[in-house]
Amino acid sequence: MFEEVAKRILRVVLGLPPDTNLGPANPLPVDTSPGAKSIATILDEALIAAAMTTVLADCDPVNLSGGPDTLAVTVKARYDAAATQGIKVHVRTSPTNDATGAHTAVASATIMTDATAHFVVNELVGLTIENVTDGSSGVVTANTENTVTVAALAGGITNQWNTTDLYSILGADYDTEDWDAWSPAFAANAVLRQTKHYDTSPMYVKVLIENLDPAQTATDVEVVAAKGA
Repeated sequence: MFEEVAKRILRVVLGLPPDTNLGPANPLPVDTSPGAKSIATILDEALIAAAMTTVLADCDPVNLSGGPDTLAVTVKARYDAAATQGIKVHVRTSPTNDATGAHTAVASATIMTDATAHFVVNELVGLTIENVTDGSSGVVTANTENTVTVAALAGGITNQWNTTDLYSILGADYDTEDWDAWSPAFAANAVLRQTKHYDTSPMYVKVLIENLDPAQTATDVEVVAAKGA
C-alpha cells in the first residue's frame, strides 16, 4: 500500500503519466550527462611592458553568478632570453561587474562627477561609461576618486551629463585587493603555461597580469578561463 502511494507521489513530482510503471524493470531516469563547461580567452596581450600591469579594461569578466561553478585559470606567457623575472597573476572579484550611481555636479559634456564614488585613480580607463538617463556613452580616458572623464559622449539626446543623470560602467566595481595572487613558473627564453583551479564563490572575476621583470617585456600573454558546474 505504502509503496503504491509513494509511486503515485513520484509520478506527480516528476511529471510522469499516471500509468508509468516504476519498478526494477523500469527504474527512475538518471541523468548521466557531464556537467556543462565553457572556455573563453579573457585576456590576450601581445606584450606587457617591463614593470607594468594590465588594467580592468584588458580583461573580459568571468560570470560565476549562475551557480556554484568551478573555475580553472590558465596563463601563458613568452619570456625574453634576457628576462630575470616572470609575471604575477592578480585575481580580482566583483559582486556586480557594474559601477553605478548618479552625476552630482553641474552639467558637463565630458566629466561625470559622483561625490559618493570611490574609484581607484585611472582604474576605469578603457572601459565604457553609459549615461543611462540620456542614452549616450563614451570611452573613459581618465578618472579620479569621484570623477570620470571621456573625450565625448555620443548616441544620446543631449550627449552631456546633467545633474542626477544615472550612470553605469560595465566591467567595473572590482575589489582593490586581490582575491588571489600567484606567480606561474618562469624560465628565460621560453613559453610557459600553467593552470590554477578554484572552487569558486565570487559573482564575477577578472585577472590582472603584472610583469615583474624590471627591464624586459613579457609577450604573447594569454589568460583562458574554463568554468563548469
